[in-house]
Amino acid sequence: MSGATGATGLVERAHEALDRGDRRRAKRLLKTLAADAKGSMEVAFLRWRVASLEPSLGPALAIAEANAQAWPESADLQHALGWTLIELDRVEEALPWLEEACYLDPDFGDAWYELAQVRGALGDTAGMRQAYTEVFAIDTAPPMPPLRFLEDQVHDWAQHAYDALPKQILDHVADVPVIVADYPEPWILEDAPWDPRLLGLFMGPTWAEQKSTGLDMIAATGLLVDRPMVYVFQRNLERVANDPREMAREVRITVHHELGHYLGLDEDDLHERGLG
Repeated sequence: MSGATGATGLVERAHEALDRGDRRRAKRLLKTLAADAKGSMEVAFLRWRVASLEPSLGPALAIAEANAQAWPESADLQHALGWTLIELDRVEEALPWLEEACYLDPDFGDAWYELAQVRGALGDTAGMRQAYTEVFAIDTAPPMPPLRFLEDQVHDWAQHAYDALPKQILDHVADVPVIVADYPEPWILEDAPWDPRLLGLFMGPTWAEQKSTGLDMIAATGLLVDRPMVYVFQRNLERVANDPREMAREVRITVHHELGHYLGLDEDDLHERGLG
């Protein structure tokens, strides 16, 4: 390896390995970096990222704290400390670091998203919604990258999710359509949970409401939803799925989660069934 170019290449390869879930290769590449490269901000961030995947976050926290102090102008490193504190359930301590990351880089969607979650956890609903508004504007700003999967593929995976259901459940949900969209539309975000990175959403009357009242129309955020339906948000799913197998799994979990809401299950019930 010679000079900055070689170090940069190793850092990029290590990040690619982490993106694939190959932590061992990333650690080997990190060790390979020359001593004169290890004091750079890029390597400091990589070192934190590798440590953040260890079972204990103690070392990651120590690295993140040192990095944030050494490079106070880096939005990535301020965000890294905020993220680590969230993972350690030190939510209030994470707040100023995430706010600083958003100040340093106003287009940092992930930092705004975690800031929204922290503000929500601390009871600041207005601040949460403001941060979510920033996330939505950043995520939907053109030019957007091309979709990694065809819409027909997503529909096929959704159909497989239906086919995997026990017959007694499928009999109740077979007529609930799945609508594939890029992102939640703005009107969907005008009511709780306000989250622009929702993977899916159930809207309309639940099975119990249909059976007990005989009504097939309810009011939802000023619109009339005349039938139950499940939304699947493809770009948000692609954010968490790196390959077709992962995408199929995420679509299945999302469809089952939203159908669970149709059947009357709350979030705790869904988490207990592995559909959180």
